Amino acid sequence: GTAEGDRLAAWLRADEPVAPVLRHPATAVSRPSAANWWQRSATGARQVLLATRERAVIRRDFPPAFHWLGRAQLPQARQCYHWGPERSSHWTATLPEDPETLAAWLLPDLLFAADEGQRGAVGFLPALAESTGVTGGATHLALAYALGARHQEDRTAAVDALLVLAGRDRLDGALLGRELAILVDRDLVKVNRTADALGTAAATGAHRTVLAVLAAMLPGLLAYEKTPRGLGDLLSVAAGCAERCGTGGIGPIAGLAETAGRKGSSQTVRQAARLLAAFP
Repeated sequence: GTAEGDRLAAWLRADEPVAPVLRHPATAVSRPSAANWWQRSATGARQVLLATRERAVIRRDFPPAFHWLGRAQLPQARQCYHWGPERSSHWTATLPEDPETLAAWLLPDLLFAADEGQRGAVGFLPALAESTGVTGGATHLALAYALGARHQEDRTAAVDALLVLAGRDRLDGALLGRELAILVDRDLVKVNRTADALGTAAATGAHRTVLAVLAAMLPGLLAYEKTPRGLGDLLSVAAGCAERCGTGGIGPIAGLAETAGRKGSSQTVRQAARLLAAFP
């Protein structure tokens, strides 16, 4: 061996990520109003992406060809130029032990898959879910975007990734639900697409997993003055899961009782009442 090879091997085996991921501050951002049309039309004004911090050790100890890995990466609402989304799957082979960094770097592709309909951008996500590294905020945000992708085949890939993470006990359902609520709040994912994806996951038998996600996602949606399109479908998925697996360990869902108590017989009101009835 050589000193350079030993240094590379030690770096690859280290527990530290290649580029530590910085948390996004989007939880405090309000929903764009109808009057602020520019907020809805400009993806850059609504982006929820993640930056990665500089790793000085890479720039200090490695040859120049590797220095880009150690640079701070700032999020930008534009597609990543890696020869198209169909090649994103190869990225999981570059850093198989660091899914968080890869997820953060590939988030722009997923944003465009959800917000503008780029096809095929989610294909890498099941392989990312199968990696052995720690999954955290970046992976869950990536999954949230993917569950709201425009195209059915992309949402199917997202469901596969969700089931892999859940099967390996690496999915934080509450975190995923909160991320989904944030993306809906920024008009970056559609509720009806998310309902379709989570309904597909529930149909495989992952009722408890889906219910945990929805229990964290629903409070934000139920608080809107104007009911989001697709909320009734989302409540229907949650109610079906609750009836099959029970609600033990799931806390009260803020706004559910108020929604169920509204006048009328809309899908939203009926499914809210159905879900509420599943709680003791």
